[in-house]
Amino acid sequence: MSTNINANVLKNFIVKTLGADKITHNQAQKFDISQDKYVEANKDENTYLELDEILDDTDLYNQFATMYVEEQDKDKAARNEEKEKEEAAKVRDKGESKA
Repeated sequence: MSTNINANVLKNFIVKTLGADKITHNQAQKFDISQDKYVEANKDENTYLELDEILDDTDLYNQFATMYVEEQDKDKAARNEEKEKEEAAKVRDKGESKA
């Protein structure tokens, strides 16, 4: 499921989510990335994970892809809820105009 996300779409999502194209260890903890996974994915062993390191690691790729899918589902649900409210308001307005 989640691995079917286009890499460019996922890159944009990660940058939007992180606010940058790098993730520090503290930020990684907020996304439930374990210390071991962080160290394993950090190929150049600097103080942050770069976007390409995240995308090259299958587990991290899948984790962010899952986050992307969940975010898309939330957005879709919010749009559907708003649409239902608009339709209910139209029906209510029609009923009031006939009275």
